[in-house]
Amino acid sequence: MDTLRAIEKLAKQSQGEQVPSFDVTAKVLQQISAEESQSAGLVAFELFASISAVAASVVGYFSVGALRSVTSPLMQFLTPLQEVRIW
Repeated sequence: MDTLRAIEKLAKQSQGEQVPSFDVTAKVLQQISAEESQSAGLVAFELFASISAVAASVVGYFSVGALRSVTSPLMQFLTPLQEVRIW
């Protein structure tokens, strides 16, 4: 019961207090302008990332073709013979 009375006493004290007022508009506007300036920096990063992805795709395409000839060990021995003319 003592705890309940202490809570009621605190509630009555809080009803008499004034609510502090804060002006946060300047900070909000500053944060919004900072986010807009960061989006311009992301365009360069996205361009670099897309060029890197295209380069990786080209390298991957050519490496798959090279991997097909390497997977067969006999092809490594027969490849030089295909260029030799017997007659």
